[in-house]
Amino acid sequence: MRAVDENTLCPAATGPVGETVILLDLTDPLSPAQHAQLMTWLEKEIDDAPQGTQFTLGVVSDDPTLWGATDPLCKPQTAASANNLTQNARIIDERYQQKFLQPLREKLTLMVRSSGAKRSPIMESLQALVSDTPGFITSEVPRRIVMVTDLLQHSDALSFYRGGDWESFRKSPAFQRIGATLVDAEIRIYQVPRPTEGVKDPDVLEDFWTRYFEVQGAHLPRVTRLGDL
Repeated sequence: MRAVDENTLCPAATGPVGETVILLDLTDPLSPAQHAQLMTWLEKEIDDAPQGTQFTLGVVSDDPTLWGATDPLCKPQTAASANNLTQNARIIDERYQQKFLQPLREKLTLMVRSSGAKRSPIMESLQALVSDTPGFITSEVPRRIVMVTDLLQHSDALSFYRGGDWESFRKSPAFQRIGATLVDAEIRIYQVPRPTEGVKDPDVLEDFWTRYFEVQGAHLPRVTRLGDL
């Protein structure tokens, strides 16, 4: 086995080979079907990630003290990739399960719950997550952002409930606060369907987020809806 950092399980010689941040925006409870779908998708994100990928998690909250990233954890070698002649597959699997997969699952289970927040500062929470994730802003390895959200930004910077859209945001002072932290990042969105009463035009959601990520140089978002009907 290649040497890894004891705390993060990241490759000691090179550091992470990729970075994935997962932002959870769950103001209201998920239905049982939505919860099951979400956990299946998130586990697939973990399974599909290359060995050495660093994971951090964050939440959208109206309490800024809750913003930021969990301690980073890299995906170690799995038993499936072990060399039966030179490696002990059982020991490799135990490390993978006990030091990586189980702790990550426990964090996800704890964080995939409704916050009951009255505001949803998605942009602010996302920037806090990537800024607090070691190496994410400056790293040249592949970077991936996974968002679980209804996309209904609601903060002082922009609120869809107050009729905000891309043009109003672009003309506002808040637009000047957009950084260049997401250049070339892949964006994967698992959209939680929510009632959009109070939102004048629901179509502005897709337009806004497409432009938001485009301005920051990220890839166009890939969106999957977590339906339950």
